[in-house]
Amino acid sequence: MSDPIAEMNYGRESRSGGENGWAADLDSIREGRLFHRALVIETLCDPSLRDAEEAFPETLDDTFEMLYRQAPRNAIICRIITDEAGTSEISDIIAFPFFSSHLAMPVKAGEQVWLVRESLFGDPRRGTPYWVCRVPEDLPLEDANFTAFTRQPSFYATGSVEVGPDRKLDFSNTIGPDVNVIAGDAGAIEEVILSSIESSLQTVFEPVPRLTKRPGDLVLQGSNNSTITLGMDRGFDFNERPDKRETSNSSVTPDTDSGIIDIVAGRGRYFEPDDDEIAKPRGKSEAGGEVNSTKPFVTKNTLDFIETDKDPGQTQDRNTDEENGDDGAPADPGNSLTNPSEGDPDFLVDASRIYVSEKTDIDNKLGLSEIRADGFGGPFEPVESSPCIAVKSDHIRIIARKVPNPAVEGLLPTKFESAEGTIRIVKEGDPKDDLACIYIESDGTIQITGKKIFLGRTPDDDGAGNGPGDKESQPYVKYQELEDLWKDTMKELNKFCQTLLSHVTPGYGAPSPQIIQAATDLKSAIASSLDPDIENVKSERIFGE
Repeated sequence: MSDPIAEMNYGRESRSGGENGWAADLDSIREGRLFHRALVIETLCDPSLRDAEEAFPETLDDTFEMLYRQAPRNAIICRIITDEAGTSEISDIIAFPFFSSHLAMPVKAGEQVWLVRESLFGDPRRGTPYWVCRVPEDLPLEDANFTAFTRQPSFYATGSVEVGPDRKLDFSNTIGPDVNVIAGDAGAIEEVILSSIESSLQTVFEPVPRLTKRPGDLVLQGSNNSTITLGMDRGFDFNERPDKRETSNSSVTPDTDSGIIDIVAGRGRYFEPDDDEIAKPRGKSEAGGEVNSTKPFVTKNTLDFIETDKDPGQTQDRNTDEENGDDGAPADPGNSLTNPSEGDPDFLVDASRIYVSEKTDIDNKLGLSEIRADGFGGPFEPVESSPCIAVKSDHIRIIARKVPNPAVEGLLPTKFESAEGTIRIVKEGDPKDDLACIYIESDGTIQITGKKIFLGRTPDDDGAGNGPGDKESQPYVKYQELEDLWKDTMKELNKFCQTLLSHVTPGYGAPSPQIIQAATDLKSAIASSLDPDIENVKSERIFGE
């Protein structure tokens, strides 16, 4: 039997009677690894941090120095830990990112990654290996902010741990009795985290709520509570609030034609990592989470950072109805049923959101059916479920660039191109009927056009009222008509005054001194102030029909 693989691995003599060679190769394939696991020792995201002489890690062999200087952004220094290799004296290696710079995966020193190389049976320490992504872990460990993969959560336990500042989750270097991940003592992985240059400068360890996705969703998630979800319409809103639910709102069946792009920073808003939050009970009666909130339970770790409590079952009473002999019993209600609304989208609370929807009831989601002004032309009714884009945050800015601009002089790159920005907000329609627009032009002109424009408040909202228009609105004065009216009035008053001045009293024929003085004073006032003051009514900036 011809055996080319055996010949390649074991020599030409294996081609004859190659059954043993085939068997040997099959054994190699069975035992061969497609992926290796590696501990990240240092991230290489910022090339400017590699120049310092002291920056070259002692754990790298000198032969890696050139590769260290030339490695692309998002490369890593790592230590292979597959098959206890991390405890050997072999030096660390540099791994390039598996994906191009178009997709840069997050990872931090102290986390575990998948490592591959082009040759299936090659030594991953030779040539250039590639790291694919962080290794996902069990429910009680997986954390978008930082995943401590060596923790050993227990589904069954004989007792519970008390919540509070004394409960601290660790970054142990052991994964079993007398089995270390890397060479060193129990704190070796903590030392890796603390000694990382980029982690100390660029990484923020903080609680990040976990997001429950639907099966068809595509989710891009950063390490610090920022997500982009391509999925279907969902989320807590003005009418439906998180209140000790038994499932995530992802379990609500979506409507057809309701695709969304949800861009969010700050799901669950901000978390106050104080002792009160750490000490919050998370037993069966409190496991539903805080009312009107999707924030996570939090706890401390041995690095004295606050993190999401991914193993609240550790602090819960044991369910004795499901005892497993001497191994104890599972927690009641357990990790999977604790705070199921954690991280769910919340249109009222989440810090900042841009929501692009194929079809949704957006006004009711945002509470605009209740949070609304009284309309002059009638109530502002919520729109029916339809395509929409919503933006919500504490402070929103829309800026069109103007360059050159004295305010930024000296702050822009040389030869920065000039820009004459404009802003256009348009509601499509017939220009002679229902077209409505706000135009902000580069020369500072602002034009608001519409079938009817209301400014101010109705009497129901403490507006002035008393006008002849809708809801007692007062039409704005048309300047030219007002000027014509005033000038005609002044003309008639002048005519009246002139008549009085030439007036002769019947009978005696002598003029009345009081009438003459009054007419003289009125003519003088008209000439000196009343007539010229008409010009003061005219706005130099606001014009209209």
